[in-house]
Amino acid sequence: MRLGFIGLGAMGLPITRHLLGAGHQVTVASRSPSPVEQAVAFGALAGRDPLAVAEAATVVFLCVPSSPQVAEVVEAMLPALGPGKTVVDCSTIDPDVARDQHDRVGVTGAGFLDAPLSGGTAGAEAGTLTLMVGGEGRTLDEVRPALDPFAGLVVHVGGAGMGQVVKLCNNLVYAAQMQATAEATALARKSGVDPKKLHEVLTHATGDCTAVRTRLPVAGVVEDSPATNGWLPGFMTDLMAKDLDLALSYATRAGVPMTGTAAARQTLTSATVAGYGRQDFSSMAKVIFALSGLD
Repeated sequence: MRLGFIGLGAMGLPITRHLLGAGHQVTVASRSPSPVEQAVAFGALAGRDPLAVAEAATVVFLCVPSSPQVAEVVEAMLPALGPGKTVVDCSTIDPDVARDQHDRVGVTGAGFLDAPLSGGTAGAEAGTLTLMVGGEGRTLDEVRPALDPFAGLVVHVGGAGMGQVVKLCNNLVYAAQMQATAEATALARKSGVDPKKLHEVLTHATGDCTAVRTRLPVAGVVEDSPATNGWLPGFMTDLMAKDLDLALSYATRAGVPMTGTAAARQTLTSATVAGYGRQDFSSMAKVIFALSGLD
């Protein structure tokens, strides 16, 4: 297939590598030249801008940081869109903005799917990402061969914007897990509990969750956790904060109270103010540790 990829960040670059490995032609564009050069080294073609990518491809993937950027890229591509083409937005954005993009692209005769990703950079590198897809099922069926090289699971969750709704639900749960994991770890440490023993119990008890298994925030407990590896981001603090802002805003419009999500968001704010914005979001634990009088 002739594919395009716009936004070669921590997720986009490894996804592009998987697409090339599956034998697809991929034309790429990104805001900075370095990842484009890396993708070209893998075998991709360089597009000068989003319009050039849309002209070269029948399926164009987007993976950019924010709602305004998605709208900007779609606007740039519109002259090249039409019947037989599909845009697949893998960004995490406001569901209502996603619905607007479905409408704008649909007017041209092209298809549009909102298909945010879960699995972090590790899942992108391994090609095992989970995609939650909003849009027409027929459109998803048509582009599925382009998703298979980097997806472990693809779930059609409903119509326009529903992929974004489910992604925000996923991330607010993950943030709440991390908030609870950080608080539990602080309490255990303050009481003299060995963090390794805490981890062993939690992973075999009702407190088990992804945050405990992958991000218990003490160095040396989980070998590949951010805490053990200098808080390098699998998912940055600032990006999780952005996603919780989207969830809180959408929940307000939907009339759903989000007290737990709001608490986690405040901890993320403290982590950003403390200088941890570009570290993994599990660094929110460092704020809780400091307030608890722990190193």
